[in-house]
Amino acid sequence: MLRIEIDIPRPLETLFTIVGIGAVVAWLLWGGTSGRQGVRAQVTSSASSQVERPFANWERGGGGPDRQARAIEVRDAVSDAQRLRQEQAVLGRREEILRYQLNVLEHESLSLGVSGPEEIQRQIREAEQRLVELIDNQRSAETQLLATLRQMWEAEGISATVAVGNHGGVRVLWPVEPTEGLSAGFLDEAYEERFGIPHHAIDIPVSQGSDIRAAADGTVEKIVDNGLGYSYVILKHKGFTSLYGHVSATYVKEGDTVRQGDVVAASGGRPGTRGAGALTTGPHLHFEIGIDGAQVDPLTALPERPDAVLPESSAS
Repeated sequence: MLRIEIDIPRPLETLFTIVGIGAVVAWLLWGGTSGRQGVRAQVTSSASSQVERPFANWERGGGGPDRQARAIEVRDAVSDAQRLRQEQAVLGRREEILRYQLNVLEHESLSLGVSGPEEIQRQIREAEQRLVELIDNQRSAETQLLATLRQMWEAEGISATVAVGNHGGVRVLWPVEPTEGLSAGFLDEAYEERFGIPHHAIDIPVSQGSDIRAAADGTVEKIVDNGLGYSYVILKHKGFTSLYGHVSATYVKEGDTVRQGDVVAASGGRPGTRGAGALTTGPHLHFEIGIDGAQVDPLTALPERPDAVLPESSAS
């Protein structure tokens, strides 16, 4: 019989090594999958916390220079590619938008007549001059259009960020009287055709400088004055937010408590005037409602629905 002898100089250490290698192999074969799933779960949890953190910070009242940046990061969940297409769509309508605004101003001037208030006539003349200059200067026009578009996205993002945790049915009152109905509805197809972007609000035609009243009890969450750009006020209520866009003046400050019906701002929207921005076509209030992180049709929360009107020179 052939006998082979193997001399192992350190048999105990060798045995431990073999057992250790066997244990690693067994873990890879049978426990590796669950282990990797555990790692993925930790990564997913971490990523999820990164998304949820801005909401949590807003709810806790977290401030600092990054607060606005966090709001922009979570604005309305539209992809960068979609935003780029929307920007291109707006720029493709540049001259059409500006000339339409000029027509609105001319129509308003004619309706006033020679005996109209001198101050309003002066504002209209100045606004017309600004629009003519923009038509002649494509680069400046595109800069202002994109700036307004991004300001509107920023406003929607902040509103959506604050509007977390709906606590039941939302009921609000009209912030201005809808005596002329609506000039643009929620996700209005005509609006998107004209401007190239979806409309996450309703537009209520109202005279420039009209009182804007709080739609419900709440606190003043955000006031943004962008000069001749798009200016707005955001109120935080129990489980939802309300946003008032194209404001020409504000009468409250951030942190103020307001009651339903309190005057918070003055309406705007006349092209080329303070607070209107480059994507407006006439005096009106842009009104948004945010619930649980997204904009919803305000008509679902308002007491009654006016007949929508879309005249050729309507606001938007």
